[in-house]
Amino acid sequence: MKKIFTVVFLLFLSYQAFSQVPLYRYYNNRLKMHWYTVNFNKLGNGANGWVLEGPQCRVFTAPDAQRGIVPFSSYYNAQTGDHYYTVRRLILPNYTDSGPEGFIALSQLPATIPLYEYYNSIVHTHFYTTDKAELGRGGFDGFILAGIIGYVYPAR
Repeated sequence: MKKIFTVVFLLFLSYQAFSQVPLYRYYNNRLKMHWYTVNFNKLGNGANGWVLEGPQCRVFTAPDAQRGIVPFSSYYNAQTGDHYYTVRRLILPNYTDSGPEGFIALSQLPATIPLYEYYNSIVHTHFYTTDKAELGRGGFDGFILAGIIGYVYPAR
């Protein structure tokens, strides 16, 4: 019985370590901002001016310190409407910590791809994509490439 429990427990842990969910990307044309969430039920196919652009990528469902999989934390600034996502724990003026939107790898793992972060200092908003061709090195509508925030799986 102990062996069966051990096997089931190990299978559960391995499922948790490799389990992924979609990270959905929404856009609000009036606000000129993007929003990302793993919870499709928050806005579904779109609501309140937010339009679903689809899954941006897939993120892990649990952290794994040994593999460098850490929280992809969400912060919200009610003054600017900016949604900021990071792998660092921060205290930012005017931003509220909204908790993690999944978990991402700090270094490249097999089959993962970079998640790029862009920032627009004119309108104070962030943009995240796995497709560097969307904005390249930046310059489009004031966005500048800030770098690779981490590694995720393709949306499929």
